[in-house]
Amino acid sequence: MTTRKGGCLCGAVRFQVTGEPIISGVCYCRHCQVVAGGAGAYGMMFPAEAVKITQGETREFVIKAESGADVVREFCPQCGVHLLSHNSNTPQFRAVKAGVLDDPSEFQSQGSIWTASAQPWHRIDPDLPRWEKNPEAAP
Repeated sequence: MTTRKGGCLCGAVRFQVTGEPIISGVCYCRHCQVVAGGAGAYGMMFPAEAVKITQGETREFVIKAESGADVVREFCPQCGVHLLSHNSNTPQFRAVKAGVLDDPSEFQSQGSIWTASAQPWHRIDPDLPRWEKNPEAAP
């Protein structure tokens, strides 16, 4: 079984993820753009039990999504790097930010969501599926 490791910029928080992602993709919602510094958010979705903090502790920031769900973003309290997220509608899943993995080259997008919010300068892969908001079948 595959184990991926990752952590924040300062090294205070480390985590591991066991198994394969359920889905991987890019989110262009305005919240993700802000968290990502303008880009889309590149993430991999896993079952919640597959994600374990192995060093340190995260802090949480909660914000309401357009759906009304609470979106919980977990970040390092030292350097502020956003590591994980989940929402109240699907607490059984965790999104891991691809850029915080020790080997982010493993990320392979399967499509883009919230493209209706993408900026004109975003370059959305034309060869992959895209949804203006959330896909109906997304976890």
